[in-house]
Amino acid sequence: MKMVLLTAALFMLPFHAFAQPIPNLNMGETTRVRNDVVQLVGTNDRMVPIMKTKPDTDGGAPDSASRAQESETHMLTERHQSVEAATPSTIWVGGNYLSHVTFISKDTTWTVCAYRCDYRNALDAWHAAINANFLNGARLTIRIADGVYNLNNQFFTNVTKTQYVRVIGNTTNPGKVILNFIKTKGTNFNGFSAYGGGKIGLIDGITIQSPADGTGALLSTDHLGRHTWNAQSYGSGIIAFGAGSNITVGNHVVIRNFYYSMTADNNGGIDASQGGVSMALAGDVNAMARGGGVIVCTPCMATDASDYTNKNIQLGSNYDAERGGSLYIDGSIGSGSLISSITGLTGGHIWAHNIIISKSLIFSSGQGVWITGNSSAELIGCDVSGYNIGINVTNGGYADLDLCNIHDNGQSGVIADGGRLTGNSVSITDNKVYGIQAIHQGTVIMFHTYAKMHGNGTNFSAQPAGVESTSRSPYTASSMDIQ
Repeated sequence: MKMVLLTAALFMLPFHAFAQPIPNLNMGETTRVRNDVVQLVGTNDRMVPIMKTKPDTDGGAPDSASRAQESETHMLTERHQSVEAATPSTIWVGGNYLSHVTFISKDTTWTVCAYRCDYRNALDAWHAAINANFLNGARLTIRIADGVYNLNNQFFTNVTKTQYVRVIGNTTNPGKVILNFIKTKGTNFNGFSAYGGGKIGLIDGITIQSPADGTGALLSTDHLGRHTWNAQSYGSGIIAFGAGSNITVGNHVVIRNFYYSMTADNNGGIDASQGGVSMALAGDVNAMARGGGVIVCTPCMATDASDYTNKNIQLGSNYDAERGGSLYIDGSIGSGSLISSITGLTGGHIWAHNIIISKSLIFSSGQGVWITGNSSAELIGCDVSGYNIGINVTNGGYADLDLCNIHDNGQSGVIADGGRLTGNSVSITDNKVYGIQAIHQGTVIMFHTYAKMHGNGTNFSAQPAGVESTSRSPYTASSMDIQ
C-alpha cells in the first residue's frame, strides 16, 4: 500500500516540482539533479534488479523473465556524470527495494564510450532507459561512440515507452560502431527485440553482428560459400514480435551473421522506410515478414543467405513474406542466396517495384523470385538474372511483371508452374532453355512482350492436356497468351 501511495503522490506534483531537489525519504537529505532528470533515491545499497529475457528455444518467443542478469563488458553504473557519484540507485519503501525512477521531461542524450561518458556499456544505458518515465513526448538518445562493444545480452523491450528511445552510433560510418552480440550460440538471442507491444524509437548508425568464428550463431562456411549454423542459434539482428510491436530503423544500419537479419512476426512491424539498411550473411532469410508481420525497407540491400546444415532441407532467401506477412521493398537489391532471392509462401504479399535480383550463391542455381502457396507479388520494373529460374510462380501463386527485364538465367526466364503470371512490356532474353514455360495448369498472359523476347533457347513451352502416367488421371492444358 505504501508503494501505491508513493506513486500516486508523486504524479500529483505540479510539473515545476520535477526541477526541484527531491527529499531523501529516509534521511531527510536532498540530491542534486539536472532539470531534465529527476531521481528518487534513498539508500546506499547498489542492488539494482534488472530484468533479463531469454527467447524460447522452440519458437523464439520470450520465456518468463529472470532476474539473473548476465555480466556485461562493464559493471552497471545506473547513473550519469551530472549526478553525484554517491547517488544510490534504489529507494527503500515499506521494507522493499525499488529501482530508482527517472523522469525525462525534455530531449536528453546519454553517451556511451570507454572513458568519461555516462555509460561504458550500451546495454547499461538501455536498462536505465527501460526504467525511465517520459513526459511531454521528450526523447532519449543513447549515443554510442566509435568502438567495438562485446555484449552478453540483447536489447529487449515489451513496453511502449521505449518508442521515445533512440540508439544512435556513427551515421556517417556505421562500421565504426559495432555491437557484437557474443552470446547468440545456443541461446536464440537476438540483437534488438520488441515483443508484446514493445517499441523502439530508432536504431541508426550502428553495425549489429554476431561472431563469425563459430562462437556465435554461425558455425562454418564451405568452399562454395554455403553456411552451417549452430543448433538453437536462430535469432534475428532486429525482431518485432507481436501485435503493436514496432521498431524504426534508420538508413545507416548494417546487420550480419545472424540467422535472420530482420524479422517482423505475429503482426509485428519494422519500419526501415528511409532505406539504407544492409543485410548480409544470414541463414534462412535476411528480411522475413511472417504471421501478419510487416517490413517496409525501401530500398535495402540483402546478400549471402544460406543454411546448408541439413543437406536435405536447404534454406536461404534474401526477402521472404509468409503466412500472411507483407514486404514493401521497392528499389531493393538482392544477391547471393541459395534457394531464392525473393520468396512468397503461404499467403505472403510482396511489393517489389524496381528491384534488382542477380547472381545466386551458386552459379545458375535456385530461383530469383519464387512465389507459391497463394502468395502474390507485384514486381513492376524488376531486373532478374543469374539464377537457374528467373521467376517461378507455383501452386496458386500470382506475380505481375510489368516492365521487368528477365535475362541470363540458367534454365528459364519465367515459369508458371500451377501459378499465374501477367505482365506488360516484359523483356525476356538470353535464358538458356526457355523464355516462358507453363506447366501443371499454369497460366501466362503478357502484352507488348513478344517483340522483346530473343536469345532464349526456346521462347515458349506450354504443357498440353494429358493423362498422368501412374494414376492415369487426366489433366488440362497449361495456357499461354503472349502478344
